[in-house]
Amino acid sequence: MNIFNTPSPEEFVAAIERQLAHIANSGSGDVIRLRKEVQRTPDDPEQWFELGIALNQAGLQYRDLALQLADFHYRQEHPEIDDQPSDQPYTLQIDDAAAMDLFGQALDALDHVERLSPDYYGLQCQKGMIHGNMHNYPLAEQCYLQALRDDDEDFSAAYYLGITYRNMGDETLAEKYLALANQLNPEP
Repeated sequence: MNIFNTPSPEEFVAAIERQLAHIANSGSGDVIRLRKEVQRTPDDPEQWFELGIALNQAGLQYRDLALQLADFHYRQEHPEIDDQPSDQPYTLQIDDAAAMDLFGQALDALDHVERLSPDYYGLQCQKGMIHGNMHNYPLAEQCYLQALRDDDEDFSAAYYLGITYRNMGDETLAEKYLALANQLNPEP
């Protein structure tokens, strides 16, 4: 037994792989609970919306764990990495097919919300976030612009639209929408 409760490298890898498999198979506790809830109340847009959010979070969690595992393996294979200056980042390749599947399920849940309640508040912004997580920036852009058409004071839509434009390489539009977000929600 390790008195400091620090897992061995093998235990660390096994633990992350178990978590990845669990998330890929069932999402998370919230996803499991919300799937049961939408079966009980299939016409409740709020439950479907919450399921979409939970699936998106599960996809992000999966991606984060996959990145941690890839970083661990890379550092094991390249111990000299700790000697590199921090301004020379290394690129990790991860298999995030399961995360993409979870994001796809999240979009399906939100599409269901749209069929049940087309004007559901926050729907377009949430869809934009998921498209952004999938690196589908043109669709994210469309969703955020629609969210701002629906509510021109939607701070989140303006902020994430700015981030989307930054990811698309358009700094002028990025700054415009980030400034708008700051104007809509100024820091105290």
